[in-house]
Amino acid sequence: MNLPLLGLLTGISPLWWLAAAILLAGLEALTVTTHLIWPALAAALTALLLWLMPALSGVAQIGFFAVFTILFIFAGRAILNRRAAGGDPAGRLNRRSSQLIGREAIVETFHWHEGQVNIDGVIWPARLDEGRKAPAPGERVRVIAADGIVVWVRRIPAPPAEEAPERTGDG
Repeated sequence: MNLPLLGLLTGISPLWWLAAAILLAGLEALTVTTHLIWPALAAALTALLLWLMPALSGVAQIGFFAVFTILFIFAGRAILNRRAAGGDPAGRLNRRSSQLIGREAIVETFHWHEGQVNIDGVIWPARLDEGRKAPAPGERVRVIAADGIVVWVRRIPAPPAEEAPERTGDG
């Protein structure tokens, strides 16, 4: 089988492979997908290999490029998956409302089970988790869950009233 295109690769400069690597890396920067970075790295490694062994045939160059691309894809995906698994275990990085769970809020308004609460100067739509009586404005509640931009709140039990000290007959 005669493949003239592969014959053209024989004797080319490693700079052509380096140019291909830069082109693929540039396209990767435009798409931000991490799909083209692996062939870009493989093209750069093929350029290095061709620089070290200038007599590589076109078939060998394409073969090395293909093998390097496949190896980089599998290794790169494994690395990215491992980093993604260890990054944000609860998956809350880009969900601001879920970062509010456990925080106290001040009630702005409440009608039945829906209203608004203030957390650090930001007004959040809220729903009451339990009870029939809506909390009064200014009352403190605790965020117990988040659903999108809506936070679910629960009343904070009032602390027990301090008892007055007993009077003795000496007074």
